[in-house]
Amino acid sequence: MAQDVVCIANYLLSKDMSKSLFNKNLVRKNGRSFYEGNARLNKYLHLAQNIYIAKTGEKLFSEDLYAYDNGAVAPSVQTNYSILLSRNEVSTLPGDIQSYLDKIYAVFENATLDELIELSHEDSEWVDKHHHYAKADQRMDSLSRVEEYRKQYSDIIMVMDRMTV
Repeated sequence: MAQDVVCIANYLLSKDMSKSLFNKNLVRKNGRSFYEGNARLNKYLHLAQNIYIAKTGEKLFSEDLYAYDNGAVAPSVQTNYSILLSRNEVSTLPGDIQSYLDKIYAVFENATLDELIELSHEDSEWVDKHHHYAKADQRMDSLSRVEEYRKQYSDIIMVMDRMTV
């Protein structure tokens, strides 16, 4: 059963005890200014969604992602980032989802923002949708790419399956 994206975002935010990854540093990339931590969180969500789809054939969370200039974005997380950052929500996610997210966090915590954006830009669903002007046309249908994602993320899945976090 798909989880709520805000619960997943809160869980990932709680992993960053030092608040160094999910921060409010203002950056400018691809003609846009935004909080570095907000973009990083949305890239984690994007990659977590795609890898989960590759692994299970199902969505990790139900909210659609949208193809923005700097990669895929979950609008409810992007819009409410500052509020989410100020909270200390206790996770209500099932243990298997928490374990999965622990591995996602461990795999990507040393990646730079540029590397995460590049990974997001490698998603062919993002490539197909990011040049559209209307938001409705930027909605990504990641489930349509299950077989492609299985190939694209097979190495990451293999590494995550071997991890003990």
